[in-house]
Parts: sequence; C-alpha cells; structure tokens
Amino acid sequence: MSILKRELRQGFKPFVLWASGFAFLVLGGMVKFSGMEAMEGAGMGQMLSQFPKPVLAMFGMAEARIETLGGFYAVLQFYAMILLACYAVHLGTASVLRESMDKTYEFLFTKPCGRMHILSMKLLGGLLFLGAMCLLNGLFSWIAPGLYGIRNTIQREILLFSAAVFWVGLLFFSVGAWISVVMKRGERAVQVAYGTVLLSYGLSVAFDMDERLECLRPVTLFRYFRAGELLEGHLHAGYLISLLLFSALFLALAYLGFRRKDLNAA
Repeated sequence: MSILKRELRQGFKPFVLWASGFAFLVLGGMVKFSGMEAMEGAGMGQMLSQFPKPVLAMFGMAEARIETLGGFYAVLQFYAMILLACYAVHLGTASVLRESMDKTYEFLFTKPCGRMHILSMKLLGGLLFLGAMCLLNGLFSWIAPGLYGIRNTIQREILLFSAAVFWVGLLFFSVGAWISVVMKRGERAVQVAYGTVLLSYGLSVAFDMDERLECLRPVTLFRYFRAGELLEGHLHAGYLISLLLFSALFLALAYLGFRRKDLNAA
C-alpha cells in the first residue's frame, strides 16, 4: 500500500495540470458554442460544408454538425480523446520508467515485496488517475452547458462519450506500459509510445477522408467509437470487447517482460 501511496503522491501534480487542460478544452469549447448559437450556428454549418474534406477530417469535423450541441460536443470529445490518449501514455510509461530513469528502483526493492507487486501497485495508481480524469471530463461536460445558459440536451451522449474516451485511453495506457518494458532506453520508449498516439490520429484523418478506407477502422483507435454512432446512442460492443482484450493482452505482456527487465538501464 505504501508503494501505491507513493505513486499517487508523485502523480498528483501532473494530474492537476492535465485536468486543467481538460477543463480549458470543455469549458472553453462551450464558450465558443454559446457564441455560435447567438450568431446563428446554422450559418457556421453551411460555411464548414464548403471546406475540403481533408480539412474537416484533420479537425474531427467530418461526421459532426457543429451547429448542434451534440455535434459540437462530439468534436470537443474527439480532441478530449486525443488528449486523454496522451495522458494515458504518460501514465503507462511512468508506471514502468519513473524509478528506472531516476535510478531509485533500489529504494522500492527495500520493501518486502516482489517485482510483480511493485508493478501492480504502480499500474493501479495509473489506472486510478486515468479513471479520475475521465470522470472529470464527464463532470466538466455535464456542468459546462448550464454555465453559459445552454440547455443541456445531451446527457446520454455525455455518458457514452465519457465511456468511449475511457476505454480508448485504457488501451493507450496498456500500450505505453508494454513499450516501456520491451525497450531498453527510457527516452526512446516515451517517444515511441507518444508516436502511437500520432499514428492513430493520422489513421483517423485518413479514415475520415475516404469512405473506401472503412477497412482501416480495426486499426484506427480514435474511430472505434464513431461520433455519429454515439450521437445515436450506440456504443459499438464489438470494438469495446476488442479494446478490453487488447488492453488485457498488452498488460499481460508488460508483466511478463517486467520480470526480466534490467531496471537500472534507462
């Protein structure tokens, strides 16, 4: 338990900084929507319809009608999913690499517990932060419309998008932990882990640009849960199961690799 407390204490300041980013994204986004609503958002929708599809895809607007509250919120949550993926990668890599890069694993090994217990407590700390961040994302989303006099008609959508963001983040967390275990150099592992987020974003843009690329969806993590489906009240069960299975697989691989990892190399 002392290892978990240490992990929570070390991760609290970064958590506050990342949470501030989510607050700025959601609350600031609703300020923009309230301004659009006052200036007749339908005109904004017509203007965006004239933009090239690659531009709309880059900004997550290929499927959503941002002149509606649901459509605008879907775009905000596309950005939230990318932001949470980055935070999840940070948590996953830090769970494995923090003491290795600081050369402080010897301190943890003075505790009467083995490697697997140490890794379990550190991953549990990361998962608690990940879950708390998703709850905050949902909370900010719930209260933001009321703060600016916008009638909240998307309670169901908030729950679905919050769940989707969490499950995608869970996979990035697992991938980050696994990459940190299999790569010898800590700095390189962090770069590669964040590279998976960039690659996923690039695939999502390509997916949105061309309907013929539907075959890319199984490898396009940011499009496992499409905005149109979530706005209609559907959370794709098949992709949810896939995320859970892949998350469990990468965590299992991280445990197996951690048994043999040289923790003094970073």
